Amino acid sequence: MRRPASVHFAAVILIAVLAAWTHRVWGEAQTDPARPHRVATVDMLELLEDLLQTGDFKPDRDEFRGDWEERIGVIQNALAQIEGEMRMASPNDPGARQLQQRYQQTGYQFQQMQRQASMEFDRFSAEQAATAYSTLHTEASMLANELGYSHLIASRGAGEITDRSNLATVTQEILARSMIISPAGDDLTARLRERLSIPVRPEPTPEAEMGEIAPGTDMPEPAADQTPTAEGDG
Repeated sequence: MRRPASVHFAAVILIAVLAAWTHRVWGEAQTDPARPHRVATVDMLELLEDLLQTGDFKPDRDEFRGDWEERIGVIQNALAQIEGEMRMASPNDPGARQLQQRYQQTGYQFQQMQRQASMEFDRFSAEQAATAYSTLHTEASMLANELGYSHLIASRGAGEITDRSNLATVTQEILARSMIISPAGDDLTARLRERLSIPVRPEPTPEAEMGEIAPGTDMPEPAADQTPTAEGDG
């Protein structure tokens, strides 16, 4: 299943903090020899992916994307209007050259706005992912402490990686399965999901996957880096 940009960025966040978090929890447990060792695991990446699809995050992301799509649409319509005028003009029309210049300028603005939208949406999604992860980290630590666990390891359950469609997905799945030698532990993923009321996402149908927006931004892909011309029109 292809994943949106926010998820791929979330994986980067997890890589940076999981080692430090696990080391800190482990170290604190070792300083208290009287405390029994109880190990728990939690699939932080799965919960992060699902949390980002809840009402706390998705509506704002959809609104942000919609605003940019509307702005892009205005320029796209202007570009189409100029293109129509160029088709109606004859090659000998004195204003044909001016129309071509307007078309090129508007086309450049269209490409620039697409690129800007892509970058801004990626930045917005990254901020959401960081905020969501902070919430999960705090709640997971509290839950483990309440249940009396000395060790909490962010790791996905063992199992074969079935989605091998691209390197980014496989890398993400590998990083989600932190390999740490420790006693068998209890999985708190379901408990933390219930604590934060994070719904389980339904499995996508093949048709839905085919129509899914490509990972990266959830925004329209930038046009090819070339200036529109009027060749062939008229």
